[in-house]
Amino acid sequence: MTQQITILAKLSYGLPRLAAAALGQMHVLSRHLRHHFSVFERLGIPGPKPFLFFGNLPEILKKGQLQAIIDWEKQYGRIFGYFEGYEPVLEVSDPALLREILVKDSENFQSRKPFPLAPKNSLGLFLENGHQWKRSRSILSPAFSSGKLKQMYHIMHENVDQLLQNIGQKAKTRETFDSYNLYQCLTLDVIGRCAFGLQTNAQQDNSDPFLANIRDLFDRISKTIILPLVMLFPFISHFIFALKNIVVLFGMNPVVWLRTQMKEVLNIRRKLGAGSLTFDLVQQMLFNGSQSMSEREIVAQSMTFLLAGYETTSAVLAFLCNTLALHPGVQEKLCDEIDMVIGEDSVTYESIKDLHYFDMVIDEVCRLYPTASLIVTRKAKETKTYGDITIPAGMNIQANVWALHHDSDFWTQPNEFIPERFAPENKDKIIPYSFLPFGAGPRNCIGSRFALIETKCAIARVLQKYRFEAVSQTKKDLALECRGAIIPRDGVHVKVKARPFREE
Repeated sequence: MTQQITILAKLSYGLPRLAAAALGQMHVLSRHLRHHFSVFERLGIPGPKPFLFFGNLPEILKKGQLQAIIDWEKQYGRIFGYFEGYEPVLEVSDPALLREILVKDSENFQSRKPFPLAPKNSLGLFLENGHQWKRSRSILSPAFSSGKLKQMYHIMHENVDQLLQNIGQKAKTRETFDSYNLYQCLTLDVIGRCAFGLQTNAQQDNSDPFLANIRDLFDRISKTIILPLVMLFPFISHFIFALKNIVVLFGMNPVVWLRTQMKEVLNIRRKLGAGSLTFDLVQQMLFNGSQSMSEREIVAQSMTFLLAGYETTSAVLAFLCNTLALHPGVQEKLCDEIDMVIGEDSVTYESIKDLHYFDMVIDEVCRLYPTASLIVTRKAKETKTYGDITIPAGMNIQANVWALHHDSDFWTQPNEFIPERFAPENKDKIIPYSFLPFGAGPRNCIGSRFALIETKCAIARVLQKYRFEAVSQTKKDLALECRGAIIPRDGVHVKVKARPFREE
């Protein structure tokens, strides 16, 4: 009994000390969070008031990130700060400041804002920073030279053959269809062959395993609860990516499948050797002398290009299709240009360069629907002041591309489709850095020319034979979804009909 009394006495003495220590820790944590979440207030930068633990994540989850940023820009202006959970983000749609960040002082902004679900290793070009990014960019850039793009063009052309067959069937039946679905299949087949020599069959088989796994991956990323959890508690990512079983448990198994396929491609290409006549990204990464990449690096880069080439270009094609269906006058003018420049001849790498009105149309579509609205990001290396704005070291920067492209101070009737904005005689009226469909500076999109050539090849060939028509499901104000790129949430529904024969 005496021993029990002694133990109880010690506990009664120790518990208050433990409670006091816990309260002290809570006080320290509370002070840290109050200081952390007041960074924009201290810098004199406006923005939505964050919650102590959640930042501005509740509003982001409720509205969607794109809509939340659109609303905040209207309320707080071209420069404001918000919190993606714990992470502070400086949102910028001021062209002069963006010029400093993206171009003039790009050395201070070489890194990108970290992506919450990115693995700690094997990031790929988009998320790499510092020396690793410079090395990867120098190895990969030659793959997107004019000469190499010309070599890849015949692969694009062959895959568009199948697109035309699919659209021809739609024209015969006169059925309404989701063009976004068709373009996803096309862009997967194109990037698969051009980048990796993969013989995907998405256009003929909607259950193609690559297509199924990529769609599964994007669907799960957009719905998984892990993303907001990691935004709130960044340290969780260390545990998630340290344990593969946890990754699979939370719905990331398509990544494992895709990586396995990439490794199989590498094994085959190693056996073929450096003398293979095949040229693509894998060849460039695998057999590049002293700068050749490791298997881990190649798999990471391959995943980056596969997912980006599939998602962004298909979205641009869908937005373009929707816009042409809603603007038959523009479509007619575009058809006239194709008739005049190309006629019934094959659409070649050289001939699409002469479709100048087409360039204006694509630029205007990319202005109205900038797929890269939330992915032109940087991170400050050092604290610097630009005009009245001080950007501290470690601050995440996000170019507010959507706001730039829809600002009435930069564009007359910004919500209207007017391709003539980009006519040669009007280009000098465009305010520099108010149009950023592919970013700017050293970290601009490495695949932008590839994407534009693919887009022009596909649509020019379709318009040689068919016209897009609006139907009741064709929407001027498309519902949009952000899952990295901005995409049409509910697809793009149109009809097609064969073009009438024209007498010369």
